[in-house]
Amino acid sequence: MTIDQSTEQRPIAELGDLLYRFEGRLGEMYPIGLFPEGIRFHNDFEGRVVAGPFAGGRLFGLDQFLVRPDGVGEIHAPEVIDDGRHRVALDVRGYVLPPEGAPVPAIEAMLDPRFTFPDVPFRVTGSVLLSTAAPAFAHLNRVVAVIEGHVNLADGHLLVEARAVQRAS
Repeated sequence: MTIDQSTEQRPIAELGDLLYRFEGRLGEMYPIGLFPEGIRFHNDFEGRVVAGPFAGGRLFGLDQFLVRPDGVGEIHAPEVIDDGRHRVALDVRGYVLPPEGAPVPAIEAMLDPRFTFPDVPFRVTGSVLLSTAAPAFAHLNRVVAVIEGHVNLADGHLLVEARAVQRAS
């Protein structure tokens, strides 16, 4: 096997079809503890798909959330969309980025039961792999999507949009 080491510029993938826009709420963030890489939380979330082919459906899951010492959160969230006719499993990976210039609290402070996150939106960015047994959406089994949105870790409001990545021709 050889690795292509050419320096030829390749086309960049573009964002395509809206797969879903989700609006929901985080449940309580349960701190698991302090690890060398940061503090781990488990939190559930639930809401509705408000746009896209699954509009009106329920989206829910559990985020195994890690906040690193630099203040960046890492998302690892298995999710499900259920619109009453179709079910789609989502494997979401990404980042929650604090607002530019926001102070980053000491990671240990987040273990204090009195700790509260700032009441501001944090950027959500990442990717999602989709899988479904629904024949009408079988094409999603080979799609990678980009997610963008925001979450307010203080009040739990969550808004995320997923768009398919289109291969450049």
